[in-house]
Parts: sequence; structure tokens; C-alpha cells
Amino acid sequence: MRIAAFWVVCLLTIALYAVMVLWTLSAIAHDAGAPAFDMRPSGYSIAEARAFLSTLSDEGRALYQGPQRWMDAVYPALLAITAIWSSRWAADGRWKWLFRSLAVFACLSMIGDYAENISVAVLLAQPTDAVTDAAIERAAFFTRFKSLFGTFAMTLWLVLLVMRGWRKLTVSRH
Repeated sequence: MRIAAFWVVCLLTIALYAVMVLWTLSAIAHDAGAPAFDMRPSGYSIAEARAFLSTLSDEGRALYQGPQRWMDAVYPALLAITAIWSSRWAADGRWKWLFRSLAVFACLSMIGDYAENISVAVLLAQPTDAVTDAAIERAAFFTRFKSLFGTFAMTLWLVLLVMRGWRKLTVSRH
């Protein structure tokens, strides 16, 4: 039963990401002529954010504040659960410090993603000329925070998968 639940969560995570990338985030980027805030791992400058906000149409803004926001309310938690659950399997009771580090990084990335979502919602809720530089800098900080800890988590996830594979190969040879 737990294996089936894992695959349901994993497939939901992948499907939700695909829908966001192929539909909402793609449409938002096309509308604004630049990637959505969520898709800029190194953040963005105040000028870049203002340019994005000023070219985003009312339809693009509605898509960002509606379907994209609702999907992104679920996605960070699903991603963290999938990463932690699969890395627990990959660690197989070994390499506990790697597993624990990954779990912490995945949770920090999730928290950063939710903080980014709230910060971007603040940017989108106001007319472009009313958005403060501090609000833009805060949103960009959380975008970088999410991306940094997400990169750490995914790197450790790959390390654990490789280590499990290596262990299985070497054990099966003996």
C-alpha cells in the first residue's frame, strides 16, 4: 500500500509540474515576453521585475494569480514529499546524515517556495507603479532561497540514488 501511495504522490508531482510548465508558466512567459518569477532561479533585478510586471497583460496576471497560484499552492509540498520519500528508499537505512540533510534542504526549499508565492502574489496584486523595491527584493530573495536549497536537495537525492545503485551492483557481484 505504501508503494502505491508513493507512486500516486510521485505521479501527481510530475503531472502538476508538467501542467504548470507546459500551460500556465509558458503562457505567462509568452504574455510578458520573459520567464515568470518562479522560473528564474538566480532571481531578478528591480528593473527586470518592473519590466515583467509592466508587460504582463490582465489575462496573464489573472492566469498567474489564478490557476498558477492554486497549482503552486500544492506543488512545493508534493515535491518535498516525493524527494524525502524516494531518498528514504534510496538511503535504505544507511547514510542517515545524507538523508537528513536532504530532508532539511527539501523542507527549506518548500518553505522558500511558499514565501516566494506569497511575495509574488503581493507584486501581482498591485499596480506596477505601486510595487516597492523592497517587495521586489524580498520576492527575488525567496526565489533564490528556494532554488539554492532545492538544488542542494536534488543533488543529495542524486548522490543517494547513485550510492544505492553502486551498493546494489557491488553486493550482487559477491
